[in-house]
Amino acid sequence: MNGYLFGCLLLLGFWLLIRLFGLGLTKKSWIRREFWWASFTCAALGFTEPLFVPSYWNPPSILKFGRWDFESFPFCFAVGGITAVLTEIPPIKGFLLDLYYVLERILRGLLALISTITGGRIHPAILDRPMVSVLIPRDQLRIENMLLVTFSLAVFGVTGQFAINIIYKAAIVGLSSALWIAWRRPSLRWQIPGGGFSFTLLYTIVLVVTPLRFPGFFSYWNLPALSGIRILGAPAEEYLYAFTFGAFWAPLYEAWKQTRIMEESGLLSS
Repeated sequence: MNGYLFGCLLLLGFWLLIRLFGLGLTKKSWIRREFWWASFTCAALGFTEPLFVPSYWNPPSILKFGRWDFESFPFCFAVGGITAVLTEIPPIKGFLLDLYYVLERILRGLLALISTITGGRIHPAILDRPMVSVLIPRDQLRIENMLLVTFSLAVFGVTGQFAINIIYKAAIVGLSSALWIAWRRPSLRWQIPGGGFSFTLLYTIVLVVTPLRFPGFFSYWNLPALSGIRILGAPAEEYLYAFTFGAFWAPLYEAWKQTRIMEESGLLSS
């Protein structure tokens, strides 16, 4: 047992709670498909661990191979499933929708002020969302998905020109991709701040509990290469990762498969 594996087990515990109880609160079968799709797709991101070792951190592992470690795969598996459907659990969804509408009203107020200053060049109407989003034909959907992938890779390529730590590059890619989804899929906008906030809160529990069992846990981070800011003992970059990844991953399945749009259009029965 090590701190990284312990944190993974905590996340897998949350994943199991969502699987056994959270999904039972919703009757939409496509959310169950989203849960499994997101879990296994995100698990593949475990192969990106060498990008973060040792520039961002150098964690312990029960099984290491070069800069790869075993724990990265269950970690990504759990994070993917949790982040994808946490915003869909009814009590949480209701709160996040209310939060989003508050944020939207604040943003509309700021845009109205900017509109006055700029003589109407920028108008709050840019935030307007259709009641039912346009259902994209299958061929066009493939193009949209490839555009998203291309955009994300392009942003990552651009960040490669910056002399910054990989965690900041990943955060820029995650947030940029989330904003792309917000632009192309208006009906999913609420999931972006919702996914970021909800996963950050849950991840905070892991960051608080793990060092109670493993006091030296935060020594595995390459702290001299980071900001030096700590929140509840953990590097601030961990919270940056949690928010930006949650903002991107929460709406991804529905943007990729447009399941919510099909449901709103009456083409999806459950």
